[in-house]
Amino acid sequence: MAIFLTGSASAATAADLVLNLSTRGSGGRIAVAVYRDAEAFRRGEGPVASRMVPRTGAVTSLTITGLAPGRYAVAAFHDTDGNGDLTLWPIGLPREAYGFSNDARGRFGPPPFGRAAFDLPAAGATQAFRLH
Repeated sequence: MAIFLTGSASAATAADLVLNLSTRGSGGRIAVAVYRDAEAFRRGEGPVASRMVPRTGAVTSLTITGLAPGRYAVAAFHDTDGNGDLTLWPIGLPREAYGFSNDARGRFGPPPFGRAAFDLPAAGATQAFRLH
């Protein structure tokens, strides 16, 4: 009986995050990382979830399941060359399109976590943003 209650409680607290990511380029894959803390987001390390999915058209949709309700930020890029990394120009600027939840933009790097962050309730949520 206790095992059943424990399993039910965790299922009730899992939320789904639907992402609709717009891109202009064609082909390739979309890389997504979901962060729960500002420091990990700033460093681009230790996401709570990550996915690499084929680009399916002008808008690529995917669902990340099983997230605990809370505050999150998402970073994504369009991996057009298939190397699995955000390709940079020799001067350090991104060569591939990238974006962040809430369409947040940073000046020289990612935006602050607070600008990209959104609340994910137990009922789930949808985030739509453009990769520039």
